[in-house]
Amino acid sequence: RRLWLIFGLGIASGFPWVMIGSAMSAWLAEEGISRTNIGFFGFIFVAYSINFLWSPLLDRLKLPLLGRYLGQRRAWVVMMQLLIALCCWFIASVSPSSDLGYAKLIAFALALASATQDIAIDAFRIDSLPADNSGLMAAGSAMATAGWWTGFAGIGAIPLLLVDLDTWNWSDVYQLMAVLMTVLILVPLMAREP
Repeated sequence: RRLWLIFGLGIASGFPWVMIGSAMSAWLAEEGISRTNIGFFGFIFVAYSINFLWSPLLDRLKLPLLGRYLGQRRAWVVMMQLLIALCCWFIASVSPSSDLGYAKLIAFALALASATQDIAIDAFRIDSLPADNSGLMAAGSAMATAGWWTGFAGIGAIPLLLVDLDTWNWSDVYQLMAVLMTVLILVPLMAREP
């Protein structure tokens, strides 16, 4: 059961990369945004490279209300998933061709929330599996990676397929991605705090 929950958290970890990566790039290109501006959206991935700078804060800062009910790790995961869903919903209301600065700001906030979610998910996974059982730890790492790829490539193909049908526009797709991210909150809610 723990391994399947880790798989689900892996999906939640990989899915935001679609929101600020392939889907965003496709949307911007369709809107006629310059390659330079599209390149900035690639730059926001630096949040994942430097998230170690604020990872100690997640061990020390307790979220007052959520932390009391969910525990330290799950509270941070749920809070970040809510922020990711909200950012995704806000991006849906933006027209990149007229509000590119606002779109960049929201996408950067989404990347920060996602990178923070990754810290909490990794901590949850490590705390959930016994350190003295290397086989179980390896299985947990494999399930996290498989989940990440499922979220990124598996679920991540849905937005591009829907837009290609010409019945969905990018705003609708981003609203759908916000709903999917909200559904993924069920994963940490089903887990037990380690």
